[in-house]
Amino acid sequence: MERYVEIHRPRGLMRGMLHLPDRHRFRPSWPALALYHGFSGHRLESNFLFVAFSRLLAEQGIASVRFDFLGSGESDGRFEDMTFSSQIEDAHRVLDFLRSHRGVDRSRLFLLGLSMGGSIAGCVAGERAAEVRGLLLWAPAGEMSERIREREEAERLNVPVPGAPARDPMDFGGLRLGAGFVPDATRVRVLDTTARYPGPVLIVQGTSDLTVPAHVAPAYAKLLGARARLEWIEGADHAFKSTAWRERLYRVSLKFIRETAGIANSAR
Repeated sequence: MERYVEIHRPRGLMRGMLHLPDRHRFRPSWPALALYHGFSGHRLESNFLFVAFSRLLAEQGIASVRFDFLGSGESDGRFEDMTFSSQIEDAHRVLDFLRSHRGVDRSRLFLLGLSMGGSIAGCVAGERAAEVRGLLLWAPAGEMSERIREREEAERLNVPVPGAPARDPMDFGGLRLGAGFVPDATRVRVLDTTARYPGPVLIVQGTSDLTVPAHVAPAYAKLLGARARLEWIEGADHAFKSTAWRERLYRVSLKFIRETAGIANSAR
């Protein structure tokens, strides 16, 4: 079952989709997953990456929810008013929503984040370690302040195109980043906070990711030690835009969830 859901926040309404398994095939309570989208992303994610995975999870007896953060997608607010800390707070409320839903097993809750959503998921897991059974990081961005500075430097070195408008380092494909984002992101120690999470972690990265530097995923793995597993997908880009790459991404992720949640091979 798929159902539109909302979270009322002081700064506006967050809009999302809840995916629940068939109760006739899978008796509650179910393992459940919160999906956090990336920077300038939304709850569908690129080429419906999140939609397809949520539907796959439901077919396997696993519930999930995916929301647009405030200022993104169809949720209230302006993108330029968003900060890294505000999205972490939004992510906490998504976890609260999932925990409170009837039929969800509170002892088997997972967090999944893509890109900046991975940075956010790691922070939430580190802050609420006792409530999170497992953490999945898809192409995690690591320290967001570093990623912004890298982009600013790349923009500075680019040769201007004749006739094109002057480059604005705060313009991200038509979405303007607020002046408060970088100072706020600098105050958040993403890797240190993620390291406080003691549970199992799956990190998946494409070898041809041009958005997040290749050293970021290994940095997570080194910091987390034996509790983390790093999976490289050969040739994959940042959003895993190939059916073969996505099949591999979904396969290793589902295997991690099933093993960590203690789900038997057959439906209950």
